[in-house]
Amino acid sequence: MDTNNLAPRIGFAYQVAPKTTIRGGFGNIYAISLQQAHGTVGPFGFRTQTPWVSTIDGITPNYLLSNPYPAGFQATPGSSQGLLTQAGANIQAPVQETLTPYSMQWNFNVQRSLPGDILLEAAYVGTRGLQLSRNDEGGLSLNQLDPKYMALGSQLNQTVDNPFFGIVNSGVLATTKISRAQLLRPYPQFTDVIPLYSTGASANYHALQMSFSKRFSRGFQFEGSYTWAKAIQEALSHADSYNMRASRSLADYDVAHRFVVSYIYELPFGKGRRFGADWNRLTDNLLGGWQFNGFTSFQTGTPLSISANNVAGLFNPRGLANNNGTSAKLSGDIHGRLLKYFDTSVFSQPAAFTFGNTQPSSPDLRSPGVRNWDLSLFKDFRITEKLQLQFRTEAFNAFNTVRFGSPNTSVTSNQFGQISTQANSPRQVQFGLKLLF
Repeated sequence: MDTNNLAPRIGFAYQVAPKTTIRGGFGNIYAISLQQAHGTVGPFGFRTQTPWVSTIDGITPNYLLSNPYPAGFQATPGSSQGLLTQAGANIQAPVQETLTPYSMQWNFNVQRSLPGDILLEAAYVGTRGLQLSRNDEGGLSLNQLDPKYMALGSQLNQTVDNPFFGIVNSGVLATTKISRAQLLRPYPQFTDVIPLYSTGASANYHALQMSFSKRFSRGFQFEGSYTWAKAIQEALSHADSYNMRASRSLADYDVAHRFVVSYIYELPFGKGRRFGADWNRLTDNLLGGWQFNGFTSFQTGTPLSISANNVAGLFNPRGLANNNGTSAKLSGDIHGRLLKYFDTSVFSQPAAFTFGNTQPSSPDLRSPGVRNWDLSLFKDFRITEKLQLQFRTEAFNAFNTVRFGSPNTSVTSNQFGQISTQANSPRQVQFGLKLLF
């Protein structure tokens, strides 16, 4: 049991001047324990699967719902197979000590009240994630070959006598010959050894967050924020399980810049407003009661991950591409770069029995960013003193700005570097009536 999870919290606020306040805080935030119930996942020997075969020829039903398992369910062997349990296949089980993931979070901000009912706030926000979960299946292998064996080159693929033949009767160990690489693995009786619910990954996030707002007065209100941030994480799938630190790079969710603003403006015409307070009902229903609203967002894209075929020959989880040492970033209108979003000549497939030298996330290549305007126009019709009808016109992606999807990032693909998808919807306009009483 993980019993030393202290989660202190501390915060402060201090009014430096009548219109200026500083605040700060720190806390340890724990995630849900990984030792909670996880369904059927557990140690082999006490976990079985009985496949349901729907058809043999792809046409004629084989097992029917009236008798879906005619041979019954596969019995659990328990410990009857001893050390031969799962031999010739992969094995996975929870690790003996499973630590609870947690994050250290802190912030410091300054808030200032400005003329015109405007509030401005600037903050530094940081988060450090510790003992984070690693990807259970395929992210970390305890049965990867030591990278020193890459020096053997093609000898790793040579077949040699199988010392397990006649002892193990299933999987890759059931034949008379076996690859040299399999016998050099730390646990040659298994194809893979996967620790379930393993922790130990880390991440961090640092950001300058600025926000501003204007209270509603004279029919006008706005609020918005700008974030300049950087997020780094250990990749969920490692190119080399012997050097997991090398998997640290920009997080796949990193957004360097994000600006968002929302606004409301009641046009100053009509009953109860600056102009037209004495208009008759007909004129007021035509020219008064208009309101304009909007939501605007701009943000940079997320980092791209350039992939390649895994040719290390070590049974490692993933492969990365090679980079020739120059930046692949291209500039110019994206419409002219759909067939070559970045310089594809910078990357290449690594040679056999080598690792690629790129990072899991490219530091200078990002998916296309966001530029979006959602706008609306409201019109109020006063039917009686206590009854009001509102007509609404709302346009999402009002300027019909296309946001292209991410390019193909596999060096082995014929479409490498090409963009063939759209990541947002075209302009959508909707109309509505709202009765207020």
